[in-house]
Order: sequence, then C-alpha cells, then structure tokens
Amino acid sequence: MVRVKQCPRNLTEVLAASSKLRCGRDVYGNSQYMCLPNVQKSSLVEFCYGDVMGMQEKGNCLEVSEGELFLKSCTTFENGCPKEHFKNTDFYKYPACQIIDTIHNCYKSESSCHGENIKVEVDGARSLPSDFYIFLIYIVILFLLLIFVVLFSWRRKQVKNVQLVQKCKSGMNKT
Repeated sequence: MVRVKQCPRNLTEVLAASSKLRCGRDVYGNSQYMCLPNVQKSSLVEFCYGDVMGMQEKGNCLEVSEGELFLKSCTTFENGCPKEHFKNTDFYKYPACQIIDTIHNCYKSESSCHGENIKVEVDGARSLPSDFYIFLIYIVILFLLLIFVVLFSWRRKQVKNVQLVQKCKSGMNKT
C-alpha cells in the first residue's frame, strides 16, 4: 500500500494509477486498483486489491485496513454519499468518500468533522465554506466604503477649489 495525497478523480487517472502499480484484474475482468482512506482516516492509500471486486451498498464508503475492505456509513455526510449501490471499481465517483481530514481523522463531508468545513459535491466540485463568503462580503463592503471616502474627499476638494477661484475672481473684479 502506497500513501497518496489525493485519489484519482476520474477513470483516466484511475487507469494511469492502476498501470503505475501494475494492478491485475479479478476473475470478472475488473481492475483491482483501489484508492481509499485507511480505517483510521489518517491517510489515503492506493493498492491492488487481491480479491474479487464486488458491489457495495448505497449509503456507505469504503475504507481499508491491512488489505481488507470495510464499509463506513456515510449517511451523516452533508453531501456526496453514494445514493445507489456501486462497484468497488467506481470508488472515484464518490470523492466525499476520499476527502479526509487527517488531523481530526474524519471525512470532511461529515457534519461532525472539526476540520475545514469544505463541502464536496457528488460530481467532485468543491464549494467554499460560508465563513469565506462572509469574509468576502466584508472585503467588498470595505472596498466600497474606501471608494466612497476617496470620492467624497475629491469632491470636497473640487468644491473648495471652485470657491477659491470664485473668491479670487470676485477680488479681482473689485480692483
């Protein structure tokens, strides 16, 4: 088993990783390549599974320990949990089952995970945490406030310059 930072996200990447590890095929012709979190969720590992690649029940993710596969319920995930039965070989279609917080040893899609609150969509796209949007709104408001202050100061200076010019003209007209 080889530790990796990220599992393949599509079939092309799976095939490349399988080729790199020289994984074989099971009796049904399925590639035996897998990339899963270990049961402790302290790392992602890729390996060639030595048994028949089977079907798994919806509502579960796969984990591995010493070459043996285990099911982990993902029904508490905010999103990304398999909604249909799936083949072991289709693990990459469920990125929420591979994105883990190795510090807190949990899946990032779990509402109870204390790490980064990054939501993982079923298609693998990531959405940013709500705190980021709040921060972005503050930045926009500060930027608009800065523009208002600069424009107000500039306009005030223009008015003073016009008043000064008018004062000078009225002073010249008296002489």
